[in-house]
Amino acid sequence: MKRSVRLSGAFLPLLLFIVAAVAVLGRPLLERTLFKDIPSTDPAREVIETVLGSRFYSMRDGFTAGEWNGGGYAAAWERARRYFPGDTYLVRPGTYFMTHGLDADGRLFMEVHDSAYLKLCVGNRRTFTPDSIVEDYGRMLAASDGHEAAAFREKTGRLEPFFRDQRAHHGLRKALGEALYLRLLEGLREEDYHMLAGGLMHEGAHAGMDGALVARIQAQFNAGRSAVQWDELRAFMAEIGYHAAFCKRAEGDIESDWRGIGAALGDLETLRNKPGLHPGPDQSRFERARARSWVDAALIRLRSREIWQSARRMQDLAAGFRKDYVRGVVPLDVGDLFTKLDRDMAGLVAAAGEAIQANEFAVRLLEEVLDQWSAWAAGRRPFPPPITDSRAIAARAEDILWPGPAADAAAALKKRAGEELEKERRPS
Repeated sequence: MKRSVRLSGAFLPLLLFIVAAVAVLGRPLLERTLFKDIPSTDPAREVIETVLGSRFYSMRDGFTAGEWNGGGYAAAWERARRYFPGDTYLVRPGTYFMTHGLDADGRLFMEVHDSAYLKLCVGNRRTFTPDSIVEDYGRMLAASDGHEAAAFREKTGRLEPFFRDQRAHHGLRKALGEALYLRLLEGLREEDYHMLAGGLMHEGAHAGMDGALVARIQAQFNAGRSAVQWDELRAFMAEIGYHAAFCKRAEGDIESDWRGIGAALGDLETLRNKPGLHPGPDQSRFERARARSWVDAALIRLRSREIWQSARRMQDLAAGFRKDYVRGVVPLDVGDLFTKLDRDMAGLVAAAGEAIQANEFAVRLLEEVLDQWSAWAAGRRPFPPPITDSRAIAARAEDILWPGPAADAAAALKKRAGEELEKERRPS
């Protein structure tokens, strides 16, 4: 997050000079547009509105009541909602992720930059809808570079062939049933919304600050009278806390999807003693169980990607804060907490990487077993795969050790920052 800035009258001539210089050099100028002035059908606005309007992405149910209310997350989220769309800008081309600042009147504004995450969310919103997915995947396949098509195949796994034409697509939708089909597309369409939500929670924490207080805290830090910029510490740690809660919920989603796979494999086992698969109820049962397994596999991979992004974001936030907002000697207790935070974040990333690798290995084993079932169903194999293979998949899934949230140090630092800010608010 960029430091907040006040655009004062004395600064404007310098700003105009910089704008002129950039124009002469031929570099693109930043386009800053209030979201309220952006059409409601603009996909970037739709994405941010969806995130801010979502109980799921606020993590309202991912925090305990004490964390949500007492930890300030409820207030931060509601402030972010109030600032949108009238005091929140979309900035293109993106320079940061999200930022905040103070205008000439001392009013706080928020900025959402056209970051790689926002671009990805906008692209997914266009692609993963019932009416657009086949056509948009066709566009990707026709493209010369093939990058988007490769990413699509990675996201959809064994489901990819069903999106090559409308007939196959309708067959998949029928096999899955409407609820599971829509859950799949919603998950793929909203991948990485949690990254935007974490940033909005961060900026919402800032939005509770009085402009004059922010200016005083920054002046003290920049003058070397404070070793820690406390307003930024609280916001950074709030975002870490958000991602820790998200990881915990995502791990629960993965475990639930593995249970769904176990149930689908159990349905396949009821077909084991059949001499072959013929059109009718057995064929429908086979196609439904196989498709459900492929959907759960795609959603498991989706949540794994999001856990990895959250874990890396948490580590980057910890390192970035120490780099930009700590100068000189910090209080001993705060220094100890920083050391613990760094250690916890390194351990979290390492453990998440190992769990994700183990998870991917189990998914690939599942795909191999389902491929053998498909070969049997098509008459290319005399027998289904042995039941021990299905049991091996379940055992591998149960053995995956997902990391704990590792948010204790961040929570303690957020609390300490709040205490310091309360001191600054009191009249001297």
